[in-house]
Amino acid sequence: MINSKTLKKDIFAAYVAQEIEIERLTKEIELLQTAKNSQMLTVDDYSNDFVLRAERHSKEFNLFLEDLKFAAEFLTNKIKEVRRVELPSFIK
Repeated sequence: MINSKTLKKDIFAAYVAQEIEIERLTKEIELLQTAKNSQMLTVDDYSNDFVLRAERHSKEFNLFLEDLKFAAEFLTNKIKEVRRVELPSFIK
């Protein structure tokens, strides 16, 4: 049954719920305004950074492969030189 006491209680509960929602939305608006004014990174910033890093790592990896080829050639030549060395006669 609806009477003035239950109606007041319902109105007060709705009022408190609205106050809580207003406070939450106010904090969210402040957060969004702070984010708008600051230098926050966007998804485009992250994607551009990823592309630049991928290009840089690709160049570095290619240089690494060239270094490996150089090292392999160097070691191959040194192994060939070692094979050409003859053992001294007293070891034979």
